[in-house]
Amino acid sequence: MAQPRSRTPLIVGIFAAIACLALVLLVVAALIAGIVYFRSLDSGGSGGSGDQRDGTSTSGELITPPGVDEDQPYLELSTSSDGPVVDVYLDFLCPHCKTFEEAQGEDLAQLALDGEITLRMHPRPMLDPNSTPVGYSGRAANAAVCAYAEDPELWFPAESALFEAQPGTEGLTDDELAQVVDEATGLDVGQCIAEGTYLPWIEDVVEPEAGSSTQGTPTVLLDGEQFTGDLAAPGNVKEAVEAA
Repeated sequence: MAQPRSRTPLIVGIFAAIACLALVLLVVAALIAGIVYFRSLDSGGSGGSGDQRDGTSTSGELITPPGVDEDQPYLELSTSSDGPVVDVYLDFLCPHCKTFEEAQGEDLAQLALDGEITLRMHPRPMLDPNSTPVGYSGRAANAAVCAYAEDPELWFPAESALFEAQPGTEGLTDDELAQVVDEATGLDVGQCIAEGTYLPWIEDVVEPEAGSSTQGTPTVLLDGEQFTGDLAAPGNVKEAVEAA
């Protein structure tokens, strides 16, 4: 008569299978937790003061300045029905842009205010990697756009003041940027600067178009054609505009 088979190996096998399944579930859970953790770091979960940001908006949401379409890579400071279109590409950390603003800024502002040109400003964050901490170009551009958002004509005093206060590679803190713009315009844009309100627009809309259209800063286009004259010579751009 045959002896009944022992069920012990079967029971052991079942428990082993359950243990293996539990181990697999633990590994999967650990992987998911790791992915969530590192994504939180990438999205800014590591925190930091407003003065040490790397040029990324605190919210990451793309907010356009008033009157600007989501895919529009410039601020239109004036519109003329019969005058030329003048596109200006600049970076607030660029020394040559400071020279350009000193030589041509007043003329361009007056031409715009008189309605003689359609003036489009492209504030670039091109030199963001050159500051310590990185991101000054974008933050300074955001500060100027914050002034524009309150009143487009206030772009001009904000731009002039930011170039006059142009720092070295150490940049300016958010509080210092706010002080520069506030004193030049009479506005209180500290919160807009601290939150980096327009940084996503500057980084994701302005810069890609500028990088594909120009070689660097400063660059001036007259009706889509690059101005090749001396940008550091006062009156040069105005003369070209009047001859257009």
